[in-house]
Amino acid sequence: MERKLQEGHFTYFFTKFFVDRAVRNSYRRFQVEGTENIPEDGSTIWAANHTNALMDPLVMLAVTKSQKVFMARADIFQKKAAVKWLRFLKIMPIYRIRDGLEAVKKNTETISQATEIMLDKVPLVIYPEATHRAKHSLLKLSKGVFHITYSVYENSAGDGAVYIQPIGIDYGDYFRFRSTVLVRFGKPFNVSEFIKLNSDDPVPVQMLKMREVLTEKMSELITYIPDDKDYDAIWELTKIRSDNPAYFRKTLDEIESATGSRLRGLMRRQAVNRRTVADLLKFREEQPDEAAKLFEKADRLRVWRIQNGISVYSIANELGWGRVIGKFLLALAGLPYYVFSAVVASVIWIPTLLIMRGIKDNAFYNTARFGTCFAMSIIAFILWTVLYFCFMPWYFALAALLLSLPSVRYLYDYGRFFRLMTSDLRWKFKKRRAPQL
Repeated sequence: MERKLQEGHFTYFFTKFFVDRAVRNSYRRFQVEGTENIPEDGSTIWAANHTNALMDPLVMLAVTKSQKVFMARADIFQKKAAVKWLRFLKIMPIYRIRDGLEAVKKNTETISQATEIMLDKVPLVIYPEATHRAKHSLLKLSKGVFHITYSVYENSAGDGAVYIQPIGIDYGDYFRFRSTVLVRFGKPFNVSEFIKLNSDDPVPVQMLKMREVLTEKMSELITYIPDDKDYDAIWELTKIRSDNPAYFRKTLDEIESATGSRLRGLMRRQAVNRRTVADLLKFREEQPDEAAKLFEKADRLRVWRIQNGISVYSIANELGWGRVIGKFLLALAGLPYYVFSAVVASVIWIPTLLIMRGIKDNAFYNTARFGTCFAMSIIAFILWTVLYFCFMPWYFALAALLLSLPSVRYLYDYGRFFRLMTSDLRWKFKKRRAPQL
């Protein structure tokens, strides 16, 4: 008899342990907040924003030790060889209009299976935007998540409430490996209570209201910027202001003083970003002409700095020549180990580069990096062990092996440090030619 998708088993949890560790090691900082908001009773859908391709479900897999079932677009199930692995990973298909009307009819079976999963008290992770997009914003939420919750509600027979758990995923960078990620669980949306309170409305009207509520709840958990003509300019100004140490400290103090709570880690950055975005939107509303001029200047600066290979961090937090030289000397000191890391980890990063050359959607870059690093790390470890212990005394071999283990992480972290250092140097020499804000 075939095992149900929501049933846990040793192989799954054994594999999950190593995948979760690899996912967390893919980020310089991996922070999860608000897990106390996860309902302990009833049936729950986890609804998260979708910005970073397959890294989003991998991140969601790693946020808790418990199992969970995912929904993904049906086109990835077209290859029979992939279906077995997708099932092992507890992923089920959801069909979209673009898949054809006949395919969409299959969602009846999908919703039935999803209902059974949730009634077994296993969280169902779904991305209501229905596609990924690397932006600090939200697309219009699809109705699929609400159809599922209604099905669960109608079949629960009073066996606990039905919840939608809003989740926000905020990445430090969508395309850079070893960036940062903040996952926030908001207050759960009690669908059972909502349906009872709005029972006089037709179901389609209820769904529209639920969409508005969920959109608002999700937008509160990320650095949300309206996706309009000013998006790029607002994000550029937000980074420039928030990365300025004086502005950051002043704004953070104001936020913590107003809320009476101390924020930690990535929550501090997100809070300052959100306040900055809110201030810019208010400025646009109150002084549209002045805001338009400011946003135009910000766009010119953004284009200029990208063309000149200058990071926004170099502009926001300009370093004195002493610190720039200090960073250069530090880079020189770390160069020997970087060269060593590049050589020993070539078995990992060379296949990664070859795979990435065939990727057209930049949002899949980190997915490719993670997948290749995870798979090739096992081969690299075996290769290192055999070569070192066959051609070196055991004590040298052990030392070389220990130095090789963090080589991939160092490769990316040193690359980031070197990139920012060269950006600081370029800004020093070119800032006079930069467009002025």
